[in-house]
Amino acid sequence: NGNLPTWNPYNFAGTPLLANFQSAVFYPLNILFFILPFQISWSLLILLQPLLAGIFLYLYLDNLKLRKEASLLGAIVFSFSGFSVAWMQWGTIVHTALWLPLILLSIDKILSQKNDFKFQISNFKFFAWPLIFIFALTSSFLAGHLQTFFYVAVLVSAYFLARFIQHRKNFKILGLFAICYLLFAILTSFQWFPTLKFIFVSARNLDLVG
Repeated sequence: NGNLPTWNPYNFAGTPLLANFQSAVFYPLNILFFILPFQISWSLLILLQPLLAGIFLYLYLDNLKLRKEASLLGAIVFSFSGFSVAWMQWGTIVHTALWLPLILLSIDKILSQKNDFKFQISNFKFFAWPLIFIFALTSSFLAGHLQTFFYVAVLVSAYFLARFIQHRKNFKILGLFAICYLLFAILTSFQWFPTLKFIFVSARNLDLVG
């Protein structure tokens, strides 16, 4: 009806919807629900999980100069692993995890660029991979499962540190990633702010004490 889905009036006497992280109100792929009937949108959302996971991991492995057969095998294994199949019907957990290979690929692409920022700054390609990094990280966060995103964020941070040392990059690249993370925090603030507020007023802590 043109209103933000802040409240779900159909559960009990009503409950927060937007602030509930697992609602994934702002997840980009949920745009399907605006243009297609629910049954078709939900089916596509579920089917996109192994498809996108496979594509992203194939691109990542291919960038590592693995053989095509090895990249394809890795993509299939990742797409239909026990984790992916077990959680596929939730529509949030695997969507959070599937962006990980694209994030790692973005890190490698950014670090492989020249250190001469003055030369690159006028080149659109210089911004392409940082934008992809921000989009993939934001999509993973908004997909709707905070615990899985925590694992993704930890792995991404460790991977970046290892690659940074390996490539022996100067500290200018740290500034670029700091800007990327700042933009990520700003772009996702409309989700984590109400979510944190919701957590702070939750009665779960009192439940555990009792």
